[in-house]
Amino acid sequence: MSEARSGYIAFRPRARLLKLIGEELISDEVVALTELVKNAHDADASRVTITFRNVLAPDGEIEVVDDGNGMDLDTLLGGWMEPAASTKAGADAHVTRRGRRVLGEKGVGRFAADKLGRTLELVSLRAGTNGEVRAVFDWDRFDTDGQMLSDVKNRWEIRPASEVSGHGTILRIKGLRQAWNERMFRRLSTRLSRLRPPFKSARGFSISIESDEFPDYSGELTNSFLAKAPYSIEAAFDGTDVLRVELRGKKSTISLGTSLGEIICGPVSIKLHGFDLETDAVARLGPRHEVRAWLREWSGVSVYRDGFRLWPYGEPNDDWLRLDQRRVNNPVVRLSNNQVVGFVEISRDRNPELFDQTNREGLMNNKAFTDLRRLIEYTFQLLEAERQRVRHPSSSARTEKRKKKRVELPVADAIDNLAKLADRSTAAHMRRLADDARQAIAGHDAEKSRLIEGYNDLAAAGQVATGVGQVATRRLEQAMKDFADLRSRIRHPEMAKIATRLESGLEELHAQLATLGAVSIGGSHRRRTMDVAAEVEAFANLFDPVLRERGVRMEVGPGADLVRVDMNPNSFQRVLYVLMSNSLEWLARTADPRISVEVRESGHHGEVIFSDNGPGITRELSSRVFDPMFSLKDGGRGMGLTIARGLVEQHGGTIEIIVDGRRRGAHFRMRLPRKRSRSTVHP
Repeated sequence: MSEARSGYIAFRPRARLLKLIGEELISDEVVALTELVKNAHDADASRVTITFRNVLAPDGEIEVVDDGNGMDLDTLLGGWMEPAASTKAGADAHVTRRGRRVLGEKGVGRFAADKLGRTLELVSLRAGTNGEVRAVFDWDRFDTDGQMLSDVKNRWEIRPASEVSGHGTILRIKGLRQAWNERMFRRLSTRLSRLRPPFKSARGFSISIESDEFPDYSGELTNSFLAKAPYSIEAAFDGTDVLRVELRGKKSTISLGTSLGEIICGPVSIKLHGFDLETDAVARLGPRHEVRAWLREWSGVSVYRDGFRLWPYGEPNDDWLRLDQRRVNNPVVRLSNNQVVGFVEISRDRNPELFDQTNREGLMNNKAFTDLRRLIEYTFQLLEAERQRVRHPSSSARTEKRKKKRVELPVADAIDNLAKLADRSTAAHMRRLADDARQAIAGHDAEKSRLIEGYNDLAAAGQVATGVGQVATRRLEQAMKDFADLRSRIRHPEMAKIATRLESGLEELHAQLATLGAVSIGGSHRRRTMDVAAEVEAFANLFDPVLRERGVRMEVGPGADLVRVDMNPNSFQRVLYVLMSNSLEWLARTADPRISVEVRESGHHGEVIFSDNGPGITRELSSRVFDPMFSLKDGGRGMGLTIARGLVEQHGGTIEIIVDGRRRGAHFRMRLPRKRSRSTVHP
């Protein structure tokens, strides 16, 4: 029988542990940079600047500079070099010297640098010390199965202050593992902009981005449209029963016991901003394209704890309050997720039941979290009720009531009454006029019925296409996000190349779906000055894959250098789409099929000649192709050219077929006013 033995054993972490903490645990580069900004916040910095250099390709450089407390050698060796330790003031401190709530308590945010690049250079200076400390870390040295964590040595030195002025820290990340693109910059800008709740004081903490390659995202991160929101509400829950509300400048106190029952989530502050998405409403806030782009990035309800944001709440497509489902059930009253910019603030100390999931991305789904959602939904109901009062005031209801009291005689009845009077007349010409009137109104009714039938059919198809496009866009955005996460884990060079091509294809498809939204049915017809040749080029580029798939070449003639007309670009693109669709139908059996578009000046008009080399249109049929419901194609609706003519005429222009017997194929001439015509019908 062997002798019984006992003893003690300690974990001996291998070097790869840091890879698991940094590169593989942190989901992506944007999250990694956010963690480094949080560290600057915990260091009591008043300003942090992120500088990007040569990041359009891998191996670029990112520099994060803050003016925080900085580190001396003891802090570096005794705190920063100990994973899961804290370099904050006091081992158990929850608040910084400036009174900020500490965000990086787990002490692992520093390893986010490994997610970003292969090497990290740290330069730091604490106020009152004689020199700055510098250390260099090569993260790839930790990616070895055989080495223990303690075997990997990292060089440090103390030198006279040369880079840091006064105090602070520089993190210089080199050998980036992934090239940056505009989508990543946009996500980073939005994420950092929303890092602090905009409706509160910045508390002396500003964030700036510097990049020569993406100058549109450079500068201090701010927000510009919140103050212009047409509907806003502020609510503060005291943690027991009372909700204090400020709505349109009026303050009130509500007892929630009877409506919501017991709520255990603790004190909560809520601020919601609601927006209308109609074109006129958006235009009142600022340039429409800018406002809509801002709403796409900012919409949603974000959650902040102790002044700093919790993810993923409020991220694109994160409808954690199920606002879109509420709107489906009551579309007139409810606000959807893309109509709201909201902020919810909690505290770690005052909301102890609202605690993190293990991956630090989101709160545990418990009773307190459910109560938080109920409280926010109740606040939404108050905002939505106020929105209905603004949009549909009682005076409007009285006006509509008065309108209903007025009896309007239908045109057909008016003609019939006139005809009856004519029938009583002894004059033969009066009776003939009555018969002509009856026939005219009958023809008018038949034409109207054909138009309504055609428009209803197309409107239904357009609604389906729009809905499918929206769903496809959301699914594609989620696929792009998932693929970006997958791509960051690929190490095989050949697989990485394939992944790069696939990601590029996904981004191109996403851009095309976004552009197709402008060509689809619906939207504004408001005019503006438009560069015709540029719009034709954009259209040709957008549909180039469709044309190439069918073997059709589209040639855009040089025409005039610059032709500007007064038309809405979306409407113009829709007209081109109708003409292209018709051409594609008739070019299917044509050898070497071609479409050509020429832009030129013609007096006070801009002229567009759209041609193909198909079988063409006979002179006998040329006068009928714009009629509603007329089609030579099997199963055709016969409404495309009718709609195209309506759009052109709506902008004061004309469209016609050129038939001269010398040209092969179909040829359309579109003439658009180069300046607003007095006879133009205003939309």
